[in-house]
Amino acid sequence: MARLVILDLYKTMDYLDSTKRLRDHLVLMVGYVLVAITITIATLVLVYQAYGFGLSKNDTVIQNGLVFLSSQPNPANIYINGTLNAATTNTRLYLPSGSYTVKLTRTGYRPWRRVITFDAGEVEHFDYPLLFPKKLETSSIHTYTNAPSIVTQSPNRQWLLVEQPGSITNFDLYNLKNPASPVMTTITIPSNILSKANISESWQLDEWANDNQHVLLTHVFDGKTEYILVDIANPSQSVNLSNLYGNPTAISLNNKQYNLYYIFNSAAQTLTTAGLATGNTVTPYLSGVLAYQSYGSNTMLYVTNEGAPSGKVALKLLSGSQTIVIRNLPISPTYLLNLTTYSGNLYVAAGSTSSGQIYIYENPISQYTNQSGDIIPSQILTVANPNFLNFSDNAQFIAVEDGTTFAVYDIQNQQAYTYTIPHPLDTPQVSASWMDGDRLTYISAGKLIVFDYDGTNLQVLMPALPNYLPAFSTNYRYVFVFAPSKANKVRLTSTPLLTPPDL
Repeated sequence: MARLVILDLYKTMDYLDSTKRLRDHLVLMVGYVLVAITITIATLVLVYQAYGFGLSKNDTVIQNGLVFLSSQPNPANIYINGTLNAATTNTRLYLPSGSYTVKLTRTGYRPWRRVITFDAGEVEHFDYPLLFPKKLETSSIHTYTNAPSIVTQSPNRQWLLVEQPGSITNFDLYNLKNPASPVMTTITIPSNILSKANISESWQLDEWANDNQHVLLTHVFDGKTEYILVDIANPSQSVNLSNLYGNPTAISLNNKQYNLYYIFNSAAQTLTTAGLATGNTVTPYLSGVLAYQSYGSNTMLYVTNEGAPSGKVALKLLSGSQTIVIRNLPISPTYLLNLTTYSGNLYVAAGSTSSGQIYIYENPISQYTNQSGDIIPSQILTVANPNFLNFSDNAQFIAVEDGTTFAVYDIQNQQAYTYTIPHPLDTPQVSASWMDGDRLTYISAGKLIVFDYDGTNLQVLMPALPNYLPAFSTNYRYVFVFAPSKANKVRLTSTPLLTPPDL
């Protein structure tokens, strides 16, 4: 007890010693300052890296670019200029500005390659790379004695509708919800809604409604056409729209609604609107129409000779109650029109087959309101005789095509690509089609071809017939195609796009 009292006494005496108290205070303050400096340096380093700054090998300050790399399947090894990186996808990399060759690899898969170029401080996202298996395991789902006249997949990729050869009213409907084991049922539409064919008849696809239940088809019979709305859930409720609306030239869905329509009469150059709720009543909409493409419920892009100078036609945009002239085009047998929104902005793409130029506009209505002169295109794509103009599934890319020549505009990065693919399209294909938001596909030499939007990573896959578009499962883990079989038969096949360990 006495020892404890003595120790406390020493401590008290130390505390009363002004010299020791000052020294302890200085040590404490120095500690606080060192901690503050450490925190500040760490914060500066984080901010420094966040803005892409780093040090080169000779300790000079450089500003990096930030690259995000993802893949399906994941993870994949990353090679930068031939050197294996420590990170795998999905990741982000800081790289000095410049040009790099990037390669992604994974055991059992074909490599994905691309040259990327960026400036200091830029951020690039490559979240679309898709690695295809080296070995494709294809199996048969069903064999048909003859080729169906139509095969079409619903927008949500759940349903695959196949005409039964030899029976124009019967369809096989495949449910691809479980792509490893598709379930098939047979649906039959009423025969009395179809006009009688004496020589030949077949089906052509127009468009699916956004309910994934109704599909608008063209019944081609003896050189004539009629529009049939097929209800795959209630086939007996299918409707002959041509009979309902007096055999117009064309019928298209309004805002992808199965019960709302645009009715086009090419001879009268009129466009009217109608709906199943009002029976055969039509409402005047536009006159002098030569070609049109709608978007949403109140936006229409169309070509007209009304108000156009001699030898020209006017490209007009109707949005709500406002109509503007975007530009004048040369008269042509065919006009290519398309429009959609991307990141909240309206994009219009239009041109003619004879001019070889496709004009792309961003928010033309705003441009028209804010300036008195011409509406300026954000990009002009040039292809000699374009026959295909379409936006990718994610609307980021606009593709224009003439055979094997492509021009693609990347809206997000404001970059255009022009290239020629080495494999010709098999007939009767006239163009490629978008596989998804980043890839195009077509059939060449009896094989399915897939390539990235910029023409890179072209892959030759399984045998396929050029009469039909491939179908993909919702997650792109499976692809379904029609392929030739023995004795002139055709078979629906299924191929996983993942190796067995990854399924």
